[in-house]
Amino acid sequence: MADAAAPDRLGADRPVRERVLDATASITVEDGWGAVTMAKVAGIAGVSRQTVYNEYGAKPALGQAMVLRELDRFLTVVARELDTHDDLVEAIRAAAEQTLLAQDNPLLNRVLASAHQVSAGSGGSGAEAELLPFLTTDAGPLIVAAKDVIAARITRFPDLGLTPAELDAAIDAIVRLVLSHVMQPGAEPARTADHLAWIVARVLREPAAGGAS
Repeated sequence: MADAAAPDRLGADRPVRERVLDATASITVEDGWGAVTMAKVAGIAGVSRQTVYNEYGAKPALGQAMVLRELDRFLTVVARELDTHDDLVEAIRAAAEQTLLAQDNPLLNRVLASAHQVSAGSGGSGAEAELLPFLTTDAGPLIVAAKDVIAARITRFPDLGLTPAELDAAIDAIVRLVLSHVMQPGAEPARTADHLAWIVARVLREPAAGGAS
């Protein structure tokens, strides 16, 4: 179970909001989202329960902030891959592979595994699935953030032969494809990334007649 002596481990010099998220993630990984309470988070973070409420409000908002922070770390990796490679298809392949490795991330793995257990009726409580919408039906903020990261760097690759509307449609499709594979892994990340790169290459080389509008 989560250690009540964790304030020292989490770093008392870190901003309060970060310590609260660190504590929330620690409890979720070790005991599941259903075990998270504002009082327990406050104890581990070394703050008052009222401080947790002041910073994040209700528990769902705390959960969303935790998930988005974790996913933001993967977007940092995506940005690095897009900044590093000179070939767009290879850049997206590398970025996709690194993102797909999210299935090995302890926090996201716990979120997905718990939700799948509840869905299959093989254990857990409905509370364990409360974080899942932030990766599915309420994933709008994540999708927008991911698209922004790619769009900001796509200008490094001129002469793509796509109109702005077509480019936006392509980026949106890529983001949603990668997210779907994070949610429901199929092949190994490297193989799935190869498949996604193949799709990207076909889009760039053979734009559809009529395009997007």
